[in-house]
Amino acid sequence: MLPRFEHRRRLAGFVSCLALAAAVAGCGTVVLTESGALTRYDRLAGSDETASSSRIFVDPAALAATRTVRIVPTAFSEVVAPGLTPAERKLVANAADRALCYELSLRYDVVSGRKADLTVRSAVTRIDLTNVPAAGATVATSAGITIASQLGAGFATAVGRVPIPRIPIGLGSLTVEAEALDSRNVQRAAMVWGGASNAFTNQARFSPASDAYDLAGEFGQDFGFYLATGQDPFKAPLTLPTYDRVRITTLGEAPLDPDCEAFGRAPGLDGILGDYVGAPPEWTDRGPAEGLPGASRGVR
Repeated sequence: MLPRFEHRRRLAGFVSCLALAAAVAGCGTVVLTESGALTRYDRLAGSDETASSSRIFVDPAALAATRTVRIVPTAFSEVVAPGLTPAERKLVANAADRALCYELSLRYDVVSGRKADLTVRSAVTRIDLTNVPAAGATVATSAGITIASQLGAGFATAVGRVPIPRIPIGLGSLTVEAEALDSRNVQRAAMVWGGASNAFTNQARFSPASDAYDLAGEFGQDFGFYLATGQDPFKAPLTLPTYDRVRITTLGEAPLDPDCEAFGRAPGLDGILGDYVGAPPEWTDRGPAEGLPGASRGVR
């Protein structure tokens, strides 16, 4: 393993564990599928975290011998989510690929347009859409409390929008099936990942795809971490993010591997401001970089 690799877990996941320990309501529904998207399912073993669940398999020896990886853009069929537009499905799929590419670039050489030691492919197989009126009510209530506090008419005293728990109605969820195949098309790692938003740590936005968009990024982190380390991402130790992680995945700066440019850059400050007002993710995320290898095949 290259020394630059960082062991990490999402702080949001840890916070949600604490929040959900205090309240059993306020979560979306996690469902694991077996859609036939993977070449085999018989070696998968269960692993869980609060608000997430998965079935996983890895061949450690195969990962140890891997030097190059290729990412096939995530498939997201209209049949799975007829309530989303092609642009929304493309954005969700690309969020998974972008996060996956960052994690893989910490250990491997990500390539496009040529053969690789491992080829990674994923498919969204199930989704619960975000209830937009309920999410909008949360955003409006939060904004209303903020205005009241700034006028001295409410109980809140913080400057800026006051975060409050979301209305626990219509919280989104996402299921993704993914695997890594070697040059002989033999499965060397696989994951069926299911995640659900919760009322405490997931941002409310005016978009039916908003929770799926966030969850797709979490899936990409988990599967990428699994492929790069061979460790169960749900049992990995909690660590603080490194400078590279913050500047690339939050501030939207250039990725470590140039081939990851195919999946575009994180929304950066525009995304942070968009989250603040509950803007749909498509307002601030430009999606995949059109014209680059693999950039236009994410939605089927």
